[in-house]
Amino acid sequence: MTDAATKAKELKAANAVRRVIQKVRLATPETLDALESEAFDVMSQNLEEMGSQHDKVQEELEKGMEVGRTRVEGIVEKREKEAELAKRPKELMDEIKAIMEEIEPKVAALEAASGKGDGAEALKAEDAPAVKMQSDLFAKEIKEFSQACVSRATEIKQTKLPPMMHQEWTQLAQSIVQTKQKCERAVTASRISVNKALESVRKEQVEKKKKDIKTMVEAASSATPAVEQLVLGAETEVEPFIKGKLRPEAEMNELAKTMDGMVEQVHKAVEAARKDIEQPLTLEDNQDEHVKAELEAYLAGEMKRPGLRLGQLERRIARVANIVRYYRQDGRDRHNNSIMDGLKTELLEKVKGADNSAAIAAIEPLLREAEKVAQLTLKNSKMTVPQMKTLAEKVTKVLEVTKAAFTSANQAVCPIDPSLDEDVQKKLRFIVAPQIKKPLQQLGQLDRRLNRLKNLLKMFLGDISQKHGSSYKEARLKLVKVARKEMTAKELDLDKLFESASKGATELDDIAFVMFANSLDKKVKKDASEEEETLEITSEEVSAVFSAFVPEGKQTMDSEAFGRCLCLRLTVVKPTTLTSELSIAESKTLRALKVGEILEQLEGPEKEGRTAVKRVRVKALKDGKIGWASVAGNAGSIFLKASDV
Repeated sequence: MTDAATKAKELKAANAVRRVIQKVRLATPETLDALESEAFDVMSQNLEEMGSQHDKVQEELEKGMEVGRTRVEGIVEKREKEAELAKRPKELMDEIKAIMEEIEPKVAALEAASGKGDGAEALKAEDAPAVKMQSDLFAKEIKEFSQACVSRATEIKQTKLPPMMHQEWTQLAQSIVQTKQKCERAVTASRISVNKALESVRKEQVEKKKKDIKTMVEAASSATPAVEQLVLGAETEVEPFIKGKLRPEAEMNELAKTMDGMVEQVHKAVEAARKDIEQPLTLEDNQDEHVKAELEAYLAGEMKRPGLRLGQLERRIARVANIVRYYRQDGRDRHNNSIMDGLKTELLEKVKGADNSAAIAAIEPLLREAEKVAQLTLKNSKMTVPQMKTLAEKVTKVLEVTKAAFTSANQAVCPIDPSLDEDVQKKLRFIVAPQIKKPLQQLGQLDRRLNRLKNLLKMFLGDISQKHGSSYKEARLKLVKVARKEMTAKELDLDKLFESASKGATELDDIAFVMFANSLDKKVKKDASEEEETLEITSEEVSAVFSAFVPEGKQTMDSEAFGRCLCLRLTVVKPTTLTSELSIAESKTLRALKVGEILEQLEGPEKEGRTAVKRVRVKALKDGKIGWASVAGNAGSIFLKASDV
């Protein structure tokens, strides 16, 4: 099923639950119990299909029930209040007036502290932090005041007020709005005063810190001038390589070696200088946010310049290296041309009178034998891994002999010294190609047959690797099952099981591991079933499992490797949930399992009674939580896969 189809299915299931949640939110005292029961039933029926929507819908259900119950409580309360008429509204209005009387003096106090009251002095920088704290606390009190008034006003509006109270309530509601606006204006004005008082201090701090940053950057980039001097020296020394300034060849070759050393020295110096400027320069955390942001931007700009300068120096030294490289290439070309002039005529004479038919003919029987042996690799379905490895070795040996014959034939057809420069060999082959066209065509046809055999061997080796991996994984799963049975029956943990297998030693070798595996009871329950089966695990398979978990370069396994070997782990490949019980309907969601998480399998797989979904009891390595998770959904979605970690 595609991701889009899965998401559509999950959304459909989630929406079915949401429709019932909406009914619960609008419940009445008469319908609440029935609607809650319906919501639980629909949630249970659509649990698996919801997939990644489950946690969100679960939260919506809880909130919906909370809203529904609150609504029902309000309806009941309203009915009782309507009987009492004005008794409760009067109490609420008196409470609001008391809250307003309590907050109004605090407005005046904040205005006075901020220097905004009549005759008040302007706020000083040293007093600004205290006023800021006072302003922040008052802002929280305004929010609490607003919430307190809103909750009481809501309750008043839900009550049927007597006609005589309507006008009083209207005036009080207007007073609430005016008081809140007055409080908010006082907070805004105080914050403006604080910012104004701190601005001059902030500017002074920024300028001081910028000087400190500049000093730090200069210290970090102190190696750059030395690098520049090295580059200048290299540019001066490379002058003789520029056209028209050449010296005697021996002297130039010696100078080229000197230039190599200078270029290497510059590269190392640049690398060291770059490491210096890439060291993170940190700013103090206990600074004003605006100050810190401005300083971070300044630091980024200052750190950019040394990097650009080093980049320019790298390009300059690269030009020096290229000048020397071009000189050497020209020298090689001249040398190769002189060699070619001496070998060309001799080589043409050789290929004209050469009889290479015997060398080519010697390849055919070897190639036929190789094809005959390689053909056996296509019939490997019933072969064991050791049989396949033996055949692969045989094919490899036959191919090596055939390739050696090819090398001899190629040398006989085109007798070019393999120790010559590759460019010289290439040019000589081009010169003699018209003279050896026919034998080259014959070798080309034979080479295509040889390449086919190479490809057959490559595919066969892939089949061996795949079959070996499959066999190893199956053997390990069987070993884990019987070991888990042993641990459960004797109430052992992995450490105690290792102690039993190693007879108290700290290490376990191959022979001891095989003996331990052979001693285990192989009769276990089938997955997701009460039926029993007897597992077959050969000593060779057990040895292969042992080898896979032994550290490289060692012949023995310690308790840690033993634990990893017999601890079956699963990887979450699709979001799912960790629940408290095997039964989905009776479970409580513990937490979501995210893609990529590694789990240790403790029990299972077991079939969930209602949905027949395979579930396993696992331990999350991330936080140690233990619970049940579905291996796959009943629609085929895979949530967990075996892991090699």
